Amino acid sequence: MDSVKIDTSKTLTITLPSDPASNSVTVNLYHEFGDIVKANIAATRSSAGVYTVTLGQEASGIYVLNSSGTHRADFTYTISSTEYTQSKYINVYVPYTTSDDFFDEYPELIDTHEDVFEKYELRARNIINTYCSQSFEYYPNKSFTIDGNNHNNLHLPYPISTLRKVTMNYGDADSEIIHDYSDNTLLNMEKVRQVGNFESSYYLRYRANIIQTESTRIYNKKFRTDSDYKIEGDFGWRFVPSNIKQAANLLIADLMNDDSEYRRHGISSISMDTTSFNMSPNFYESTGNIEADVLLMDYMMFVMDYIV
Repeated sequence: MDSVKIDTSKTLTITLPSDPASNSVTVNLYHEFGDIVKANIAATRSSAGVYTVTLGQEASGIYVLNSSGTHRADFTYTISSTEYTQSKYINVYVPYTTSDDFFDEYPELIDTHEDVFEKYELRARNIINTYCSQSFEYYPNKSFTIDGNNHNNLHLPYPISTLRKVTMNYGDADSEIIHDYSDNTLLNMEKVRQVGNFESSYYLRYRANIIQTESTRIYNKKFRTDSDYKIEGDFGWRFVPSNIKQAANLLIADLMNDDSEYRRHGISSISMDTTSFNMSPNFYESTGNIEADVLLMDYMMFVMDYIV
C-alpha cells in the first residue's frame, strides 16, 4: 500500500487486459471510516487497457486527500457485458516533522541520510503512536458509528473538534437525528470541554437544557446500550504539537546513528569480558530515548478497564 502526505496529489493506475466497454472506467473513493470521499470520477485512458485517476486539488483549493487514514479507490468497468471492480489502497498521513526542519537541527546527517529521511520519519512516527496510544492525524468532515454505553458521556475513539450531527440507529427503520448543528431545534449535544487542542474532546454529552423535548428517544440523558450513534464532524489533531515534533526529531536522529543500536534493543550495559549483556527491565515502557519519553509524557493515553 502506497503512502502519501495529507494535502498532496496522488495518481492511481489500473492495467486491464483490454479496453472496457466505451473505454469507461469509473472510480469511487472511500475513507476507512466508511465515508465516500469522492464519487463517480472518470478515469483517463493513458494507453490500451491502462487507465489513471489523479486525486489532486479541487477548484475550491481543498485537496481530495485532505484527511488522514486509509483510502480505498474502487475502479469499476465492464468487459463482455460483465461488471468488475478492482480496488487500490493508499495511506494518507500527517508527517510529524519535515526534512527541512530536521536537517536544520542535524546538518551533519544530511549528506548520508537525506534520501531516506521519509523512511526514518515513518519509523519514528510509529514509535510515537505506539508509545502514546494515539496518533496525531487529522480527519475533517468524517463520520463513524459507535454503540451507546448507558452513560451520560459517550467516549469517542478520536478527539472531536467540530460536532455537526448525531444520528441514533442510522440506517435502521427507527433512525432519528438527535443533534444537528445547522438546526436550532436540534442542538441537544455538546463536547465535554477539555483543555488544549483547541477544545477538542474525546467525549460527548447531552446539553443541560435539552432543546428537543418532544422526542421519546432522549431520556435520562444517557447513550443507550441498545442503540448506536453516528457521529459527524471534524476529528483528530488539527496540528502536530511541538513536543511531538521535537520527539520525532530526537528519535529520527537516534535511528540514523549507529551508536543507539544497543539501546534501541533494550541493552543497558555490556561487559566485554566473556560478553555479558544486561537488559533494561523497562524496555517496553520507553521509546528508547529518555528525552523523547519526557516530551511525550503529556500525550500518553491510558486505557482503563474493569476487573469483574
